Amino acid sequence: MYDMIGHADTVGVFQIESRAQMAMLPRLRPRTYYDLVIEVAIIRPGPIQGHGPPVSQEKGGLEPVTYPSAEVEGVLRRTLGVPIFQEQVMQLAIVAAGFTPGG
Repeated sequence: MYDMIGHADTVGVFQIESRAQMAMLPRLRPRTYYDLVIEVAIIRPGPIQGHGPPVSQEKGGLEPVTYPSAEVEGVLRRTLGVPIFQEQVMQLAIVAAGFTPGG
């Protein structure tokens, strides 16, 4: 199934419907469910729009993944150093800027 998804051959295999999502599949080549979650989140319209190329270059080994600190690495490791999910942004505010969860 993941080989088919990596070739953007998703008709009847997995619900990846938009042309933008299908175009990203050969670059990201998802191999796990979490890879698919990231791929869908990257393409979905909203504040994270435009993170596709950095993630695909880092996942493909074209660019090294770097983190400004160990605390930030703990938040961004699964998404290769790019904040993709709202929860990551909130966690970054806590670990990098010293905010508290309560305000």
